[in-house]
Amino acid sequence: MKKNKGITLISLVIVILILFILSSVTIQVGIRVYNEAKVENYISKLKVIQAKVDNLAEETDDVSSYGFLKLRDAQSIDPEGFQRFNSIIQDPNKYNIQEGTSWNSDLDALIDNYYYFSPKDLEEKLGLKNQDMTVAINFKTRNVIAKSSLKIDDKFYHRQYDIERGSQLVGK
Repeated sequence: MKKNKGITLISLVIVILILFILSSVTIQVGIRVYNEAKVENYISKLKVIQAKVDNLAEETDDVSSYGFLKLRDAQSIDPEGFQRFNSIIQDPNKYNIQEGTSWNSDLDALIDNYYYFSPKDLEEKLGLKNQDMTVAINFKTRNVIAKSSLKIDDKFYHRQYDIERGSQLVGK
């Protein structure tokens, strides 16, 4: 009688299919975890900036003496950023901004109420290190808008208040 040494073709195909299914599930979980981490990272960076803005707004009603760069004046140093911020401010609905709950249509719709902060400005002027975001800040309403967007479910967000896991904007 002959002894079988090895595996059959069917056994090999089944093992390969099981490995394929396991690797597919692992990849999908990995992608989901990566995307969730990206969202949390975006929100936490904006929360750090928000905390500094809240502290500064509590200290003073007028930040003009701090020497911050007005958003309008940033047009010459960052035309793309200026254009992005201007578009967001002029048409908040297009950028998934929740008017009524976190957007003051009188104060937030005026570009002159915003200041421009590059990552370098955030460190030098606000003391926030390791920030890689460019933001526009309205100290009157404490609104922080990021130049870079975060994509979730085919929608782009520029503020952490509009993201489901973000914090609500604290008013004065």
